[in-house]
Amino acid sequence: MLTAVILALLAAAPPSTCGRTDAYSLALCAYQHRDFVQSEARFTELLDANLDDPRTVRALYFLGRTEMKLGKYEEASTRFIRIYALDKPFYHAWNCDFLLGECRKAVGK
Repeated sequence: MLTAVILALLAAAPPSTCGRTDAYSLALCAYQHRDFVQSEARFTELLDANLDDPRTVRALYFLGRTEMKLGKYEEASTRFIRIYALDKPFYHAWNCDFLLGECRKAVGK
């Protein structure tokens, strides 16, 4: 019975952003599917094209998380510091201080 429940959960619908066609949703869907190379490219494109987009801080966050997954800790650190400068409440609410600390630990700082 438990195995059937687990298999049903694994076969569940993809994350809610998958299936949408806007740039942020496509980038987040790639992240959720652990396609970090594609996610990095899409979030970078989004940030380059839409700096005034209200989702910029979230895109920075997920780009930083993606860069951490790819071992790019210096780049990720820069993203989290930028989030702090743009939106301190978001920085604290989304635990960016911890992530920044993890990046610094990874590079020996």
